This record gives sequence, C-alpha cells and structure tokens, in this order.
Amino acid sequence: MTLSPIEDLVRSRIGLDPHSLGTTAFPRAVEARMRARGTETPAAYAGLLAAAPAEWSALVEELVVPESWFFRGGAAYYRQFVRWVRERGAARPVRVLSVPCGCGEEPYSLAMALDGEGVPPRHVRIEAVDLSPANVRRAELGRYPAFAFREPGADPRPRYFHEVGAGRWEIDRRVRDAVHFRTGNLVAPDFLAAEPTFDLILCRNLFIYLTDEARTRAVVNLHRLLAPGGRLGLTPAEADGLPPDLFRPDGPAADALFVRTDDGPRAGVIPRPVVAAPRPGVIPRPPAPTLEPPVAAVPRYEHAPPPLTARELADAGKLDDARAACERAVRTEPTAEWYSLLGVIELAAGREPAAADAFRRALYLDPDHREALTHLAILCDRRGERGPAAGFRRRLARLPEATA
Repeated sequence: MTLSPIEDLVRSRIGLDPHSLGTTAFPRAVEARMRARGTETPAAYAGLLAAAPAEWSALVEELVVPESWFFRGGAAYYRQFVRWVRERGAARPVRVLSVPCGCGEEPYSLAMALDGEGVPPRHVRIEAVDLSPANVRRAELGRYPAFAFREPGADPRPRYFHEVGAGRWEIDRRVRDAVHFRTGNLVAPDFLAAEPTFDLILCRNLFIYLTDEARTRAVVNLHRLLAPGGRLGLTPAEADGLPPDLFRPDGPAADALFVRTDDGPRAGVIPRPVVAAPRPGVIPRPPAPTLEPPVAAVPRYEHAPPPLTARELADAGKLDDARAACERAVRTEPTAEWYSLLGVIELAAGREPAAADAFRRALYLDPDHREALTHLAILCDRRGERGPAAGFRRRLARLPEATA
C-alpha cells in the first residue's frame, strides 16, 4: 500500500523526511497507528490526521528521534562557551536557545558546564524547544537512565544527580531551574516569532532528518533568531551546506560554529537549499580534521552490544530479516553500532548505496567509529573517489590503536 498521502503531510507539517528513518520505521509507525484507530486505508488515515490534532500528535511521537546523551561531543564543547558567556553577560543575561532539545540532555549539559565554572544563574537564560510534548515532559521531569551518561570523560552524576531507583538518576533542582522548556517547530514560519534574538543557538543533529525545503526554512529561522555577534552551533556534517549568504564560519571547521551575516535573505528571495546530509548512495565529504589529539577509546554506552540474532540472521544468509532487525533497533535506540551493523548487512546484500548511507549515519552519531570509516574508505575507492577515500583514511590514522 502506498503511504504517499501521509508522507506528504509529514513533510509539509514538520519537515521530516520519512526515508531518513530507514525503510521500515515509517511504514511500521503508520500501520501501528492505523490499527490503533481502526482505519483501513492510508487515504482514510491521512484524512484523520488532517482533522484530529490528537492523532497527529500521536503519530509525531512515534516518529521523532530523541537520541542524545549528556555532554555529547565532549565536555570541552560546552566549556568553550563559559568565558564567552561571562564576557557577554555582564550587562544583561546571555540568551541561549537549544533546538531541538530532545529530553533535555544538551541544555542541561550547558547549564552544568556554566555552573561548574561559577557563572551566576542570573547571567544566562537558557530556552529549550522540542517538537515533541513527550520529550519536553521528560526533560522537565529530569530523570535519566545510565545510558544517558555514556560520553567519555568525567561523570556528572556525583555532582549534579541523585539516584531515584535502579539505574535512574534525577538532575538537581538548581540545574533544572536554569533551563526553560517548551514545544515548538523550528521549520514553522512563525517559530518563536515573538521572542527576542539569542546570543547562542545550539541546533545539532537535526538536519539529517529534514527534507531540503525544511532545512532551508529552519536555516532562515535560525538566521532571524540569532543576534548579531552571536554564535550558531551545528555539527561538522551539518555545517558543510550552510548558506554563506546567511552565516560565516567562526573558528576551525571541526568546531562548526557560525556567526550570522549582517544582511538576511532579500525580500522574496529564498536562499539555496541547505544540503546537510547526502541522500542515499552519496558518500559524504569528511569533516575537517580536528587539531586536538584523539580521546582514548572507552565504551560509549552501557547497553549490551547488538544482539547476536541480527548477526546470526546475516550469517545464515537471511539478509532481509537481518536488515529488518537492525532497522527496528535503530528506531528504538539509534546508535552508531546499530547503523554500522546495518551497513555491513547492506554490503553483504550488494546494496552499496544503502550501505554507504548507513555508515554515514553511524559517523553522524560517532565521528570516530572505526568500522564505518574503514568501510566508507573502501567504498570510495571502488567508486574512484580518491579524495574522500584519503580523507577517511586520515581520520582512521588519527584514532588510537584498537585494543584487544
């Protein structure tokens, strides 16, 4: 059955590219909601979505990807803003926007970094916005599993959390009070239309899920909301296609920080589409090399590795079943390990474009993922793309030696 009427609604309303979730996640979510509401055809369900806000919200909750963790990308990323906030916060509070904020890990990480360096709460106002009301509720509750603390480095739990049950941790009230949560849609034309501008906007790990048109709308909104002299934080993979007529880099490419240009888009002129992530079959250009030495390899998550069933299915030659198992996993827990395994399965089935897309998503979640880098280098070689292949090998060479 064709889901195009529902796909069109999702693209137009929230800018989500259904194919960014994998080949089975979107159909499975729609079919589950159709069964729950007793609708028999996609056309009938599309009509229900258009007429029933509650059902639309229920579908959106099935589709959003709230994958994040505390101090994602390293504590140094957040600490770099401390001195800057101190300098700008003397006359008035520095305004910060985190969008999408997921379940609160990113804005809370910034609040902890500021608190750890003694920045007074009155010097900063942190606003956090997410499309999902459920995510916002979880963020306001401030309770997290141990999986949310998988970033290498110092563990923030002894200082800022207390245990509230087996494997559950609640953030301290003083950190929670430093962040103000609300729902909102970044791709909507009126997103935060009544708000003053922000001195710092963190918008990381979103563009990979958006259509080209939605990314363009999001970037226009970010330009409108960013104060002159402020900073926009993306990821290197997203920053490559940021329109130069709206933003210019500030610092090394690996930092992915930008300032807005003085002139916004001219009236009636839509900036060129922002291509933040290649479509299936396109090997991405690797981010610029970092100048910092690589961090020693440590486990990035506390869950068990991908269950043997997916690998056993692949080993038995049941590649479609193995792929379906991986796609179910990345829907509920989209980690680099799962995407890399999905890439290996796609390679075994001879689907090189799909494999490249899976390895790209693995690197999006973990830029130092050794297996994904290795396979992408080989795929580039096969396609005669010597420059990208050499770039992936340079990134591999910078990684610490693997341990047994």
